[in-house]
Formats: sequence, structure tokens, C-alpha cells
Amino acid sequence: MAASGTPQGDGPGLEQEGIWEEPGEATGDAESEPTTAASAGTEGLTSRLTSTARTPGPAGLTYADVPNRIMALVIDIIVLSVIGFALAWLFGGLVSEPGAIDAPGGQLDLVAFLVVLVLQLALSIAYFAGLWTFLGATAGMRLLGLRIGDEADGRLISWRQSLIRWLFLGLPALLASLAIYVPNTIGLILGALGVVWLLLLLYTIAQSPTKQGLQDRYAHTIVIKVRRRAV
Repeated sequence: MAASGTPQGDGPGLEQEGIWEEPGEATGDAESEPTTAASAGTEGLTSRLTSTARTPGPAGLTYADVPNRIMALVIDIIVLSVIGFALAWLFGGLVSEPGAIDAPGGQLDLVAFLVVLVLQLALSIAYFAGLWTFLGATAGMRLLGLRIGDEADGRLISWRQSLIRWLFLGLPALLASLAIYVPNTIGLILGALGVVWLLLLLYTIAQSPTKQGLQDRYAHTIVIKVRRRAV
């Protein structure tokens, strides 16, 4: 691929939805990178987490900043939580009383919980991996102007890359949503584990000069910023 601001062969809808950042528009983020030993501490980490400075990527692409990535993920978790709540009430009632995943008295209906959990797993894979593969972005990412691409050239990623990324990010996001619609000890524990893992991923993103957390390093992907075309 030629070193230009617009990757080729990225999908038919790219030109209509927006264009990639041009090389001349990206600016360095020296302020967000550690320059002294002290900046590697809490203050340095905080500045990297909250920095919105643009960082040039391959072929002039611009890595997405951490705050926007956090907001996009929160939106995605909310979307999945709402759908998950509907599934818990609807399909849980097929094997138990309507809406009885968390039965009266706080006892978890295990059969109903497992049914909904399997459905949620399928939904999570379709939502995250499917949208990453075919559209390059989830609903939350599209709202924040972010896209996922291959780390080499920014093109759309494969199913294999999407599934690897889902194991690191999509699955913990699903666990984090469980506490919302399963107010039970099991749901709270799984939800807490999901949140802790997401915080760890956030830390690895902030520590990476290319904004690649564990999910991106193993999947060989990057999250980049897109610029909307003026209308």
C-alpha cells in the first residue's frame, strides 16, 4: 500500500461515511508521552489517560485518544446491557417464570441464567466481532468517530483478528454488563471481574505509544480517528 492518507480497498462505504485523517493534519503528542522518571508515576498515567493529543500512525493515520475510546466502550456496554435485560426477561421466562433470572428472594434461576448467558455470548460476538469485521466500528465507535483497522495499513480487519480482540475486550464487556441485569451475587462477581479486566486493558492502552492495548497487540489492530467530510 502506498503511504497516503487514504487506505485502499477498505470497503465501499468508507467514502460516504468519512475519510481518514490526512498526514498533514496529525500532530505529535509529546505532551502525552513520558519524558521524565516522575511522569511514569500516577501523574504521568493520568495525563496519558486524559490526553486528547493526536498521535501519528502508519500511512498518516491518527491513533484514537483514550477518552474517546472509553466513551465509545461505555456506549457499547449500555447498548448490550439494554438488549441483555430484554433477553433476560423474555427468554428467561421460557424456562422459568417471566423475568425470573433473579427469582424472588434473590436466588438465581441457574437454567434461565445459562440460557440467557449463551444468547448474550452470541449477541456479543455478533455485535463486536461482526461490526468490527464488516463495518470497522461498533455503534459507540461510530458516534465518537473511531474505526478499527489492521495495524499495518488501517484496512478492515479479518474475522480472526476480530475474534481475538473480542476475547480480550468483548467478553469482559459482556461480563461487566451482567451486574446490571442480574442483581445476584454471581452476576456481581462476574461483573466486577469484567470491570477489573477492562481497567487493565485501559492501563495497557495508556502505556502504549501506539495506543494499542493487549487486545490490539495480540490481534495486530489499531483504533484510529476518522474525519467527517463537510456537507
